[in-house]
Amino acid sequence: MTTTAEALDLPFDEAISFFRQKTNTPTRTWTDVYGAAHSHAFMVAGAASDALLTDFKAEILKALEQGTTLAEFRKGFDGIVHKHGWEYKGKRGWRSRLIFETNLRTAYAAGRWTQQTKPETLEAFPFLQYNHSGSKHPRKEHLAWDGLVIAANDPFWKTNYPPNGWSCGCFAISVSRGGLGRMGKSGPDEAPDLLFRAEEVGGETKRVPMGVDPGFEYNPGAAWLKQTAPGPVPLAAAPELVVAFVRRALETREAGRGWIPVGTAPDDLATALDVAIGTEVRLSADTIVQHADKHPEATPEAYAALASRLVKTGRLFRDVREGRQTEAIGFVEDDEGRLWKAAIKRTAAGELYQTTLHRSNPKQLRRMMRDGEEIRN
Repeated sequence: MTTTAEALDLPFDEAISFFRQKTNTPTRTWTDVYGAAHSHAFMVAGAASDALLTDFKAEILKALEQGTTLAEFRKGFDGIVHKHGWEYKGKRGWRSRLIFETNLRTAYAAGRWTQQTKPETLEAFPFLQYNHSGSKHPRKEHLAWDGLVIAANDPFWKTNYPPNGWSCGCFAISVSRGGLGRMGKSGPDEAPDLLFRAEEVGGETKRVPMGVDPGFEYNPGAAWLKQTAPGPVPLAAAPELVVAFVRRALETREAGRGWIPVGTAPDDLATALDVAIGTEVRLSADTIVQHADKHPEATPEAYAALASRLVKTGRLFRDVREGRQTEAIGFVEDDEGRLWKAAIKRTAAGELYQTTLHRSNPKQLRRMMRDGEEIRN
């Protein structure tokens, strides 16, 4: 059976970048962060404090950067548990392995997908081959997929890019047209017909492919990189994730610590800013840190309540001033009827970022009605 250490080619810049940008997210159970949300949130089931998560994240990051082993991680695990007095479910060996392997394997998967789907890579290696780990007790579906060479852009990889479950060691490798021929194949294999089942998870019904454990029915790399909503990527982070992200940015005052999705651009906003419908609207730690002192009213709870609301239902105007054509100004009311203002800006790379959030007033709204180009009323 392929071990985690053997599967990972460390150090691995893309995998490290993927893991670094995750935001600590305290949880009570493993279902508090589900599916594609893991591509932006770092959690350990039952770890309810930021300090505890920070220490665990540092140990995982050390493993990614330095290639530390499970045995070495367990030493760190024991120290963290003792330091914080953490009471966890399950036996030490099982729990420490689960935390170590799940985080490393999903980071590896995200990094590998990033490499495999670069245009220059796809031109030379347009196919991906599913490889089973060699487990002594294989899942029958994983074993059935072993060796299949499927086009890299096939929908199969949206929900079935490995790992596909707890302790799953499967992985995908790139294959060229020449490599396909050397395998004796005249063309790629047909992707398997996926059968889905309904699973009750955390009080909700989830649609999960057969052979995939609940919570793994997404592609970690695609969820990290993709700017639009189709597929398993969430439309916006849950409010509690936004609160945790903003709170950490305000506490650490460290810019450059990534972003979190707060919505996707509907038709009117996408047309005005010349991006694809469904383009992800992001809130960055840079924005939060830069505006923290000037706009203290922009609390974590305010961002969580208003950022997504503005994208979906806010009154939007295109800023037509010179040099501002790539920016939209939005106004939205909170639950108490107070007016707030924010900007959504398109970057040169076609990404959308919400760049401000602060209290406003009817006078500012009337001025924008006079000087701006209305997108949505």
